[in-house]
Amino acid sequence: MDISILIVDDDKLVVEKLVEGVNWKQLGIAIVLTAYNIRQAKEILEEARVDILLSDIEMPQGSGLELLEWVRNKEIPVECIFLSSYAYFAYAQKAINLKSREYMLKPVSNRELEEALGSIVEILQKKREEQGEGEDKKSAFWERYLLQENYSQSLLEKGYKEGICSPEGKYFLEIIRIFPDSDTKKKKNLVLYHFIIQNVAAEFMEDRHQKLMAVLRESDYEWVLVAEEKGSQEERKMDSCQLKECLEKALHMRVCFYMGVSSSVEELGKSRRNLEQMEQEAVPGNNGMLFEEEWDKKDIAYVSPPWEIWEKEMSASDMIADTQEKILHFLEELWNSNQVTISTLEQFRRELMQMIYRYLNKQDVLITRIFDGREFDEHYESAVATLPDMEIFIRYIFEKLAGFQHQDNRQESVVEQIKHYINDHLKEDLSRKTLAGSVYLSEDYVSKIFMNVTGISIPSYVASCRMQKAQEYLKYSTFSVSKVALEVGYSNFSYFSKTFRDYTGCTPNEYRNRVTKKQG
Repeated sequence: MDISILIVDDDKLVVEKLVEGVNWKQLGIAIVLTAYNIRQAKEILEEARVDILLSDIEMPQGSGLELLEWVRNKEIPVECIFLSSYAYFAYAQKAINLKSREYMLKPVSNRELEEALGSIVEILQKKREEQGEGEDKKSAFWERYLLQENYSQSLLEKGYKEGICSPEGKYFLEIIRIFPDSDTKKKKNLVLYHFIIQNVAAEFMEDRHQKLMAVLRESDYEWVLVAEEKGSQEERKMDSCQLKECLEKALHMRVCFYMGVSSSVEELGKSRRNLEQMEQEAVPGNNGMLFEEEWDKKDIAYVSPPWEIWEKEMSASDMIADTQEKILHFLEELWNSNQVTISTLEQFRRELMQMIYRYLNKQDVLITRIFDGREFDEHYESAVATLPDMEIFIRYIFEKLAGFQHQDNRQESVVEQIKHYINDHLKEDLSRKTLAGSVYLSEDYVSKIFMNVTGISIPSYVASCRMQKAQEYLKYSTFSVSKVALEVGYSNFSYFSKTFRDYTGCTPNEYRNRVTKKQG
């Protein structure tokens, strides 16, 4: 089983240098996870198996010592190395009491760190050798049998002989699909997803005295769960629904299950093919569950909605929300009459966008003025994955149209609205996406008109407002510098200090000292 490490430091530059600079592969560390505060670290430690914790001590939202104390109280088996800028005896003593393997002072060279990590890896490998390789052997068999060797009979006989499976036993498959949003996809935490799904499924099955054979990752966002049959089909359905809810809670994203029928090992191939076909044709509903035994393979004729009527209603009235509700109701009726497949949703999406293009063309409005290209593409592509995704896409389209319809779209007015929003939300996310959404326009269009009217870019204006507010806090409040950073939207203390110094020519502490002297 792969060795994993979690790096915790509020300075993103430090984290990036460690991730890129250390030769993890040579050390035998296959999985490198990162967190920028204690809250993120705790979430990862609760959801994934972490072997080594490499942590800073002083961070704005809690110390590394507090994190390790929490780990020990939770009895999570983790080896720890602290990296600190402070040679405080009290810190080192506390680290020793919490059974940290190393306490290293920054800056530390990659060679020194690799030596310390190498010693810990040796300890972990010896422990694993003592524990044996039974579980790895089982997973390897199921992966070869189901995903690689096309249900090989000779491999199956070997599985019988080694006691991994039984010719008399009953087994079932479940395909698990996850639906991360675009921001989550960018992080590409595929190893973390696998850990979470594997651990949650194992714990869930163990609590119900069921035998989990393997959890196999088939693609970036899809897994195959293999388990031995126990109990009735109805009980298994209820368990699968509960497991789906547990995974959604742990992953913080939507999950869909494709549940196969109970069968012998030799018949699992047939079930697997049926589940694959279900994925290609069937659309999961609001509960995110699809069952092989209930799947009807019949061809479904597409029923075209009354697009022309809806388009006339939109053009004749400023209440386009009524049209949205009619479209959603039509879609619901199709679903209730079992007339929704992926192909029918694709046709529905295509005709919907044709109606929207015609409507905007009559208003003499370019679609790029309202919809941001990347955001629109993400919604468009995911719309046919599930029924909720199509409903989200429809609401997204009509929310943008309604906002644009009631907006004062003069350039000067839009810029003033954005300025007000920035000053009222300095503590929050002020990305281009957020600001464009506040005025129901596309990111590119908002950036262009802001530059045209003000002569500066949105990021420069946001940084300027935040620095001015930070100066006010440092001058008139008793907030600590780290608290000031959080109040003006900076979770990374080091980045805040650098930005403040670039803006004012001095550090936050130097600025406060100068102001205090003048006031005195």
